[in-house]
Amino acid sequence: MSSGRYTVAGLPTGPVSVGMFDADSSSSSAPGGRGNHISAVVIIALGLLGAIWPLTMDLYLPSFVQLESEFGSTAAMVQLTLTAAFIGMGLGQLVAGPISDALGRTRPLAVVVVLYCLASVTCALAPTITLLIGARFLQGMAAAACAVISIAIVRDSASGPRMLILSARLSLVSGVFVVGSPALGAQLLYLMDWRGLFWTLLGYGVLLVVIVVTVLMRHETNPPERRALRRSVRLRDDYRALAAERHFRAVVLGGGLLFGGMMAYMASSSFLFQGVFGLTPTGYAIVFGGHGVLMIVGAQCGARLARAFSAQRILFIGLAGLVTFALLLVVSVSLMPQLGLWGFLAPLLGFTTAFGLTNPALGAVALGPHGARAGTAASVLGASNMAFAACLAPLAGHFGVQTPVPTAAIMLAAALLSAAVLTRGFRPRRR
Repeated sequence: MSSGRYTVAGLPTGPVSVGMFDADSSSSSAPGGRGNHISAVVIIALGLLGAIWPLTMDLYLPSFVQLESEFGSTAAMVQLTLTAAFIGMGLGQLVAGPISDALGRTRPLAVVVVLYCLASVTCALAPTITLLIGARFLQGMAAAACAVISIAIVRDSASGPRMLILSARLSLVSGVFVVGSPALGAQLLYLMDWRGLFWTLLGYGVLLVVIVVTVLMRHETNPPERRALRRSVRLRDDYRALAAERHFRAVVLGGGLLFGGMMAYMASSSFLFQGVFGLTPTGYAIVFGGHGVLMIVGAQCGARLARAFSAQRILFIGLAGLVTFALLLVVSVSLMPQLGLWGFLAPLLGFTTAFGLTNPALGAVALGPHGARAGTAASVLGASNMAFAACLAPLAGHFGVQTPVPTAAIMLAAALLSAAVLTRGFRPRRR
């Protein structure tokens, strides 16, 4: 059995199977397999691909008032441009993952990046809000396809703790855009109107086309040999295999709950920080950016812990932190409202850090045994996240954002349910 070595940001991490042929094994590759070397250039390229998600969702958020005014529309219709992108993201992941398993990673990636550029042009030129909503659906679909294929490339190249380390390194690149997208959009609006933001996204899409063609197409991680072995595999067989694996089921449900809880907070954060606690837009942007920084910090802590602990152990360490900080958040805002902003912000920052620690571990645990169907597995995980986000994000607004208590309660409920699902899913079977 052969094993390869790969390097993460110049740091040798020892032997690792890349799952090139026998990808359901997380410890070895098939005879004749070759190791993948993940250079810093490829890490940056994958990080920039992953950044397409926050840029697509967050860059144009400050322009909602402009959109409402120009189209003579309602706030609800403008919000549909965001909802359409979420729906597109869910569907895009389900389509792109299986296709990349069957045809390779880079060719489908090149197609969806071009589709992203075309959708961005349509958004920028949209004469009606209805057409903008449809174009945002396509833009979200293409963005999600880019993200899920980049995750599949990561799983092709590493598994277990080393996949967690690689994911943490990627977050250093993509996290910059998570931190800066809303603030960047607000600043760009001083120089251009909302259409200019979509021309900016087109420019980013063109950059990704160049990256895919010049960098990633030289590093196909799903080779013809493995694709040939899967010609007789039907998609429903992949879904059946994933559904039969209890650890994967637990991560799909538990991870989706955590993501939905975080999105419930994100959806209400502007109203809470500016409406309830009186922050200025600039102050809100600083707080939002701080969340992104702490997510990166949490991911890097996970990378450090991966040298001593399994991905599963790190997952439960992060999960304990999420439940603890969510409980502190509920206690603070409901029983000690006199603490004001800091009573809300302090436990929230702890929750965000724990989320950053947990998220890469979820991916490493879920995708580890499924290298041969990494694209399909990643697409199911992503679609689950989008589904829970769509369900939980509106709840905070439904119960009211005049106080942070409903949002905190949703976050705690999501964390507790996730802990219950994951604990049950990973409990050793009785013999």
